[in-house]
Amino acid sequence: MANSGGERGVALLMAIVAVFLLTVVVMDTRAGVDLYQRIAYSMADELQTQYLARSGLSLLQGALKEDDPEVDSFSDDWAAVNRVGPLPLGELGWVQARVEDEEGKLDVNGLIDSEGNPDEENAESQFYRIRTLLDSLGLPPERSDEIVDSLIDWIDPDGSPRPNGAEDEYYSTLAVPYKCPNEKFKTIGELALVKGIGSVLLDRGEGDVPPLRRFLTVHGNSSGLVNVNTAPAEVIMSLTPEGTEYGISRELAEDIIAVRNEEPFQNKNELKTRVVDFHEDLFNQVSKMVDVKSSHFSAEITGESDRSSSTVYGILSRQGDGTVNLVYFRGF
Repeated sequence: MANSGGERGVALLMAIVAVFLLTVVVMDTRAGVDLYQRIAYSMADELQTQYLARSGLSLLQGALKEDDPEVDSFSDDWAAVNRVGPLPLGELGWVQARVEDEEGKLDVNGLIDSEGNPDEENAESQFYRIRTLLDSLGLPPERSDEIVDSLIDWIDPDGSPRPNGAEDEYYSTLAVPYKCPNEKFKTIGELALVKGIGSVLLDRGEGDVPPLRRFLTVHGNSSGLVNVNTAPAEVIMSLTPEGTEYGISRELAEDIIAVRNEEPFQNKNELKTRVVDFHEDLFNQVSKMVDVKSSHFSAEITGESDRSSSTVYGILSRQGDGTVNLVYFRGF
């Protein structure tokens, strides 16, 4: 009897263990199902916000197609999103966008000519304009020299560093080494890799110096023209290098901005007819460097819901036939 009772006791214990293990398996399975559901919901939320952001980019593309290509300013539909803030889209979420005219900035790829040489003889060249811009932003002269020389070294075809610049010999000694590509910039983010700049100065600014990405681009027009309807004061000032007989002071640049805020310039001749102190000699000096229309626009668009957020960044190029192409895209 004792032996029989022991067997029954062992059987009962095994049954209890089996029920316990089965309960654990069931609970784990339900937890796994819940986890998979949460993952699926999260992926669906992220996908939804991605499409909200991409839809915003498509809407901007459509607005540029409908826009008058002869005059571009902050009063156009493409710039309206900068003034309205987040746009609610019912139960889907909301979209927030920032659109910039890339031709209101100075194109660093214009630092060298078609043969790969910097134009240091012409006081109206991109070389002097970018150098003047950096000075007006408050950078020390030696830092400005370092940045301009390093930008040229980055895009010129040779491997010889300029007096204040850098080529492979410098970049190979960094904690995370890389090569100097000796070709034109493809994205604005590449400027952070250039000696003298870095991500802080490019994206956030240093001290009283604002972020360089507000004033520099790698997607300007092939002629290097600056749109006076959208350029910030510092870019307008850079059109006349320091030391020239007729220069654009900060006060005059701010007067230009005040006039265009009342009504955008319809052509560049209006600079001399609508802006006090913008005399004929000054106009003759800068007229070949400015325009009132643009062809490249950047957009950073964020789609958000209560549970997710997605951002896309794109460069849109408007062609002469009215088509608008997406020439650069990044999602993050």
